[in-house]
Amino acid sequence: MEKEDEILYIYFTHISQLCFEKAKEHIEREKEPKSVTPWNTFLNFLQQLALAEKSYIEIGFLQNKHKSFLRKDNSLRSVYESMKNDLKKLEDNCRQSMLDKRVQNYCQNITQFLNARINLIDLYEKIYNVGLNKQLRYIELQNLIETVIKRNELGFTDISLTPVRAIFSLECEILEQLFNALTELQRLQFLPSLALIHGSHTRLCAWESKIQSREIWKLGIVFKNSPLPALFQWFLKLKGTVLSKFSLYFHDTLAQQTTPNEMRHLCSKLHYDHYQK
Repeated sequence: MEKEDEILYIYFTHISQLCFEKAKEHIEREKEPKSVTPWNTFLNFLQQLALAEKSYIEIGFLQNKHKSFLRKDNSLRSVYESMKNDLKKLEDNCRQSMLDKRVQNYCQNITQFLNARINLIDLYEKIYNVGLNKQLRYIELQNLIETVIKRNELGFTDISLTPVRAIFSLECEILEQLFNALTELQRLQFLPSLALIHGSHTRLCAWESKIQSREIWKLGIVFKNSPLPALFQWFLKLKGTVLSKFSLYFHDTLAQQTTPNEMRHLCSKLHYDHYQK
């Protein structure tokens, strides 16, 4: 692995672990003092990206969306779009030295990553808007998720982006499996629903294991062992909601596997105890 690849790999490892301050400090150490080169400009961009990623994991894309004729669009989506433009300019300004060519490649891969982020933001906004209605069509959301996966399956494959590529895949797979499970529940399919819920649980555990060293800070102070980030909590609630539906739809089947008291106890620990209500 080249030195620059290693620098980026460490940076994106910190990003995938939600250690945004460490990512920024790592990049700061790699800067060349008082140097205006494509590489230094690229490193400055990475520090800005760390801030955007922190906002993303805290569901910042559903906030600050006010836009009017006299007010600039300050949504996280617009921030990612602006970053794409900055990368394009940097890519165009690169000369033909070996390092500049490497910077060009990094710019292209990170642009693909930003496109994937924008695709997911659009998806989450649609899920949010659909959730405001009483009638949910899970199959439509399923199709949207599959479109996001297919659109980005060949994107940002550079070795330096491997850590964030892994998290992106987990995020998409969890969404896919949970909404597939909801569709199977509507069809009253016991085993397919159970397998999909288990698959999403396994991937959530894998994701959580990667963010155990997370950092969440306020007023410049770093607090460890803080609550999980908002987006991950939303995933846990979504899985809890699906599992609660499963326990209601197949209550009689599940009740045959244990005693009535144990069944009541297990259901009481669910996100929603539909059967008891």
